[in-house]
Amino acid sequence: MRHPVLVTPVFRWPILVFLVLLVSGCNSSDAAGPEVSVIPAGTHRATFVNADGKAAGGVSVSPKTAAEGGFAADIVVRLLNGRPSTTYTVQRAPEIGRALSADGSCQRALGLAPWSSADPAAAAFLTFVPTGGSTPVTVTTSSTSEGTLTFDFRAPTIPVGTRFDVMFRLLDDLSAPTSVVLSACFTVTVL
Repeated sequence: MRHPVLVTPVFRWPILVFLVLLVSGCNSSDAAGPEVSVIPAGTHRATFVNADGKAAGGVSVSPKTAAEGGFAADIVVRLLNGRPSTTYTVQRAPEIGRALSADGSCQRALGLAPWSSADPAAAAFLTFVPTGGSTPVTVTTSSTSEGTLTFDFRAPTIPVGTRFDVMFRLLDDLSAPTSVVLSACFTVTVL
């Protein structure tokens, strides 16, 4: 008859500490994934993916305080393996002002409730336009299919302390896109 193997009290604590550290290491505020080195440094970060699986890189949003109050952030977009020599329009789907706005699910970008046809109309993705400008924010890839962009974004109507989910999208053509790159969903906190 085999006797069960018991862990003595002396060995329980090291095992418990190891498991807690292992689990806590898996719970990051970044939606980064395995290729963290290709995502721009910043406070809140996410990887890019596209339908054919070739595009890589990511986006970072680093909130900062603004004299006028509300939301202000430095945003960095880094695209690798996009289409060569292509200009992509930068868009976002922020979940502000609805139920479940910071649950980590990005319902707006995915067209799920509470961002559905039953709710008041809201575009899934909004094109970034610089403060005081009218031309959409774009990132252009080189002949080697890489592009990086850093820009300042401000939305004084979003109050300090607001937490919201967001997904980013890059489109090669607003009216008939042939290349669409999406970020993972991540949560931003307004400083």
